[in-house]
Amino acid sequence: MNDHKTPAILALTAAMLVWGCSAVFMRTLALSLSPENSLAVRYMLLTVIGVAGLAWLGTWRIPRRDWPRFLVAGIAGMAGYNWFVNAGFALVPAGVGTLVTMVEPLMIAILAALLLGEKLTRYVLMGVAIAMAGALVLFWPDITATAPDAVSPRGILYLFLCCLGWAIYTIATKPLLDRHGSFTVTAMTMLIAAPIMLGAASEPLPRLVMRLNLTQWLEVCFLVFATGLGGTMLWNYGVKHLSSSAAGAFLYLIPVVAVAAGALMLDEQVTIHVVAGGLIMLMGVAAAQFGPRLARR
Repeated sequence: MNDHKTPAILALTAAMLVWGCSAVFMRTLALSLSPENSLAVRYMLLTVIGVAGLAWLGTWRIPRRDWPRFLVAGIAGMAGYNWFVNAGFALVPAGVGTLVTMVEPLMIAILAALLLGEKLTRYVLMGVAIAMAGALVLFWPDITATAPDAVSPRGILYLFLCCLGWAIYTIATKPLLDRHGSFTVTAMTMLIAAPIMLGAASEPLPRLVMRLNLTQWLEVCFLVFATGLGGTMLWNYGVKHLSSSAAGAFLYLIPVVAVAAGALMLDEQVTIHVVAGGLIMLMGVAAAQFGPRLARR
């Protein structure tokens, strides 16, 4: 396990870089197609790739004992997360919404302790607390600028449910990753989620595909190959070799990367709150990952 810790940390860091950058393309594609149609186009391609990859690797045969976990991960985890995160951000301002999603690592840590018997160390708890404080600093201007009556309770509920969905996915797939490869787990859970995502489209898929321009196709390809397949496979590899709670702490890197990507690609403003909040969140991740090692020195 120790031999895999450094590659696992690098894999999770790479996943956060990809997922953080994907926020820019998710936003632009959702605005041009609608969140539901964007998901449908992406899952159409993911279905083709998943079926082809499983057939080529010969790993499509899943033992009967593993199907309940795959179904829970695919429906409640993969499909639930994607639907609720899109619906939530359609109703809640980005700053408040991102702050709400910062409970996700804590949900993963709690479920891992309750269902997998993982030890909830003080370093993980300290790291989560520091990172949540950083998130508060990062999005403080958005939070204070939003009137309380402008925040949708339904949107907040959707975002809590999306966090719960990804926590369920992480916990449900962890035992599966000991018996199946990262691609197999990723592809199978996406295939289970695909009918829900495809059925949510507001117009026929052939019509959607025909009206995509070059920019939209490039955005779709990034979200399918880098974000969907690559990011999830890297995440699954990291979760396999680290505790679920320790892996969950890496999710705090996403807002930091998203802000940096927005500044570089969309010329969005980087304020003192962004810099200070990002540094504090990085300290939280470092405390969760390297606290025990530093304490032994």
